[in-house]
Amino acid sequence: MKILITGALGYIGTELLYRLSKRSDITVYAVDNNLESIKSRLGFLLRFPNIHFINADITNTSDVKKLPKVDRIVHLAAVVGYVSCGETPDLARLTNILGTHNIADLQTPTVFLSTGSVYGEIGNECDESIELNPQTLYAETKVDGERIIKNTRHVILRPATAFGLSFKVRHDLLVHTLIQNAINNNHIQLYQPNSMRSFYSVQKLAELCEHVCDTFEKFENNILNVGCESGNVKKIDIVSMIQQYHDFNLEIIDGKDLDTRDYNVRYDKLKTLWRDYDENFPEKIESIVEYYKKWKKS
Repeated sequence: MKILITGALGYIGTELLYRLSKRSDITVYAVDNNLESIKSRLGFLLRFPNIHFINADITNTSDVKKLPKVDRIVHLAAVVGYVSCGETPDLARLTNILGTHNIADLQTPTVFLSTGSVYGEIGNECDESIELNPQTLYAETKVDGERIIKNTRHVILRPATAFGLSFKVRHDLLVHTLIQNAINNNHIQLYQPNSMRSFYSVQKLAELCEHVCDTFEKFENNILNVGCESGNVKKIDIVSMIQQYHDFNLEIIDGKDLDTRDYNVRYDKLKTLWRDYDENFPEKIESIVEYYKKWKKS
């Protein structure tokens, strides 16, 4: 099988490449155009003979038309998160909408990474039947992306917020930000402490992408919330987990997150299609705490 991955040197992409590097039955075409990522991560991944890198921009129609014919596409390339999209709105629309148009035009079975942010503010249980109510530019572009990708054979994944250690650690994720504040400042300022959030490790996201590629027909034309029950937690619960491994002061302050999600996500559809969906969210906190502790000299 031949798989093409867009945004292949990003947070999820590098984890997926590493998983697929062990598969002699799969040829991987890794697509990315981020020069910093190419310089810092590509060297390691190219030691695996089944991985072939292509420096291409998915917003460039000519570049996309030159991509090799494959059996599956995992479309990860995007400007991710409401902060990045708010800072670069033109690039966000170009990448997340036009780029997805270009990928859909290849008419290849595609796994599309959307986001749980498309639901907006619910304050209740959330399954895939809930009407979409995007509150940020990021969520709006992902709603458009879902609509576009439906024009080809597809699986749409709406993942919980990713977290965890990978070849490219993202330091702007909520779990990671709270841990950094605890370690570097011995102090966390927390607003909306009782807001519910959903989290899923980057390792499990990559594992799911691989599994969907292997069993595409079973998942085809489905939209799936992606995560597990242990990852549905209040922000204050995350703080309590961190306190088990590092002592710090907690200050509750006034404030509101522009990403207004506050709901308990249901994963019933995912469970019926993938028995290995589950993970233990609290158990993963310790390794992240230890990682950020290594940044500080004793």
